[in-house]
Amino acid sequence: MKNRKVNISVVGTGLMGLQHIKAIKNSNKANLHSIVDIRKKANILSKKYKIPLYRNVNTLLNNKNFDAVIIATPNQLHEKHTIGFLKSKIPVLLEKPISDNINSAEKIINSSKKNKTPLLIGYHRRHNSIVAKVKKIITSKKLGNVVSANVLCWLYKHKKYFNEKWRAKKGGGPLGINLVHDIDMMCYLLGPVKYVQAITSNKVRKFNVEDTAIVNLTFKSGVLCTLNISDTIVAPWSYELTAGENPAYPITNQSAYFIGGTKGSVQFPNLKNWYYKKERSWWKKIFIKEYNIEKDDNTLTNQINHFSDVILKKVKPKVNGEDGLISLKIFDAIKKSSKNGKKIKI
Repeated sequence: MKNRKVNISVVGTGLMGLQHIKAIKNSNKANLHSIVDIRKKANILSKKYKIPLYRNVNTLLNNKNFDAVIIATPNQLHEKHTIGFLKSKIPVLLEKPISDNINSAEKIINSSKKNKTPLLIGYHRRHNSIVAKVKKIITSKKLGNVVSANVLCWLYKHKKYFNEKWRAKKGGGPLGINLVHDIDMMCYLLGPVKYVQAITSNKVRKFNVEDTAIVNLTFKSGVLCTLNISDTIVAPWSYELTAGENPAYPITNQSAYFIGGTKGSVQFPNLKNWYYKKERSWWKKIFIKEYNIEKDDNTLTNQINHFSDVILKKVKPKVNGEDGLISLKIFDAIKKSSKNGKKIKI
């Protein structure tokens, strides 16, 4: 039992499914048991890794030789693909967001609780060593009282990205695919959100979903945060392009997050801390501390290792269903606010 590895099946072999497969192969705590996908390309993966291929989740459920499952299918299918595993008491790592609607998310969470089965949500940035350091900087009060934060997520998605048709429909825009990560990050670092206000646009791509948005968050602590996102802008400022987590993205060595407080400010993933040594005044020289933390390209593998520890060692999940629901409620408030321009209470 000491060296036992968790046997994991991956449901969905799209963009994130492939990343999870690589993470499992890089883990010393997990084995890739099988994959589930209806597409022809899954045959190639099955042969490459010499693992079983199932065409639907029910067929996989009839197999008793796996320990856990990762669900990496479109957001709209999360409830359908997750409930059966939870009922069978099979731990689930569910790709973010938890679902495309609150009612569905609550059903997933209730099933996890009822069946006393772990449910983890794939907000893998919480497993990044740089993010862990930022959390320590904030909690240690090096920034004093946090006042404001600014998040940029500007990137340009090639037209081939939208060959997956669901990405151009409700729930598939940059808010649901990209910004949910940033929302979770801000909640993790700054605490619970009280109000949301948002503006969205589909001016460039003209899909039936946003391509650009500006979101204002008011936290219960009083911290104000602006998140600016677009998948139509050529720019170096997004977490994907700055964190070095995914080798598929070239690293720009920029930062995408900026958090400011009464004693200092921090930017990351290119982690720097700005502060005054004595008197605080814009007339005085401001100093900078640069943290030479190596960019963490093992974040997804860290998440797999944590998933394994939750199963074998019964450790507490870093991101559970309730965390996923909070992000989804904020996301839902963003959509409501973008329609009427009003501030929405969470």
